[in-house]
Amino acid sequence: MNRPNPDEATRLLDRWTGGVEPRLLGQGMEGLVYEVDHDLVAKVWFSGSETSLVRTTTFYDALAGKPFDFAVPRILDIHLREGRCVTIERRLAGTTMTDQLAAGHRTLDEARRTVVDVLSDLAGSGPLPEARALSVLDDDVALYDAADDFPAALAALAARRVARFRRVLDPAVENLDKKVDALRGRLREIDSGRRSVIHGDLIPANILVDGAGRPAAVLDWGFLTTEGDPVFDAAVAASIFDMYGRSALETELGLHAQIEERLGYERDALLVYRAAYSVITANAYDADGEDGHFAWCVAALNRPDVVRALLG
Repeated sequence: MNRPNPDEATRLLDRWTGGVEPRLLGQGMEGLVYEVDHDLVAKVWFSGSETSLVRTTTFYDALAGKPFDFAVPRILDIHLREGRCVTIERRLAGTTMTDQLAAGHRTLDEARRTVVDVLSDLAGSGPLPEARALSVLDDDVALYDAADDFPAALAALAARRVARFRRVLDPAVENLDKKVDALRGRLREIDSGRRSVIHGDLIPANILVDGAGRPAAVLDWGFLTTEGDPVFDAAVAASIFDMYGRSALETELGLHAQIEERLGYERDALLVYRAAYSVITANAYDADGEDGHFAWCVAALNRPDVVRALLG
């Protein structure tokens, strides 16, 4: 991750901050966000090109046209400074759910309900073709360059990731090839047929809420953002709400139950998509598989309920 240091950030943003060290507001998967003024923020991107950010701008413009109950980012300007991309974006109001939980202003049950509220809103928004043009993870091409439909595109991505990281996945995942082969067929079987925008990284830190705890904005799109089956987004959100806590599995399964009850998604579909997410992102942060995320993904791929959903 090519993160700018404070001196570099000051230089990059001097035309907006007057040479004063900028105030860091937060860090997403793709960059650091700094305060410009009451209405604007500047995002310094870790990587990416002006061309890819033009696609992202088009995506955000289309996303903003959806009748969500929350706000979404808007890119107003794109700049290239010292070889880095900097975007000027609309500042979004609210407090992250993570901060609300830490301050005791929201309970875990309330936070989980809010996540399901957002998932419901996203699922009901309908297709978003502009999301199909986005690349995911560190790919240079769009997810849909490999296939025209979501199950095939997701299966092709999983196969590419396994081929790329086999040397560390094979010793860690029991019956890796059998599971990956089964995944291809199961993704088509469990596909709901519905299409909507997928956030792909809907953690509490990426949801801003207002004083009453209602969703005010959803941040940090792009890591795994595309158009596809909204059940996939629900499975991912349930799994990453609390990845490493002592009650992580209990939280995930509890969210499964809420999602089944409120959204009508089937448990097997959630578990199959959990497997797909684990294969795809296992080496997202460490090619050698020596980080906590890799261990978390492998544990899911070897988990009895996930294995049953995949292999029967």
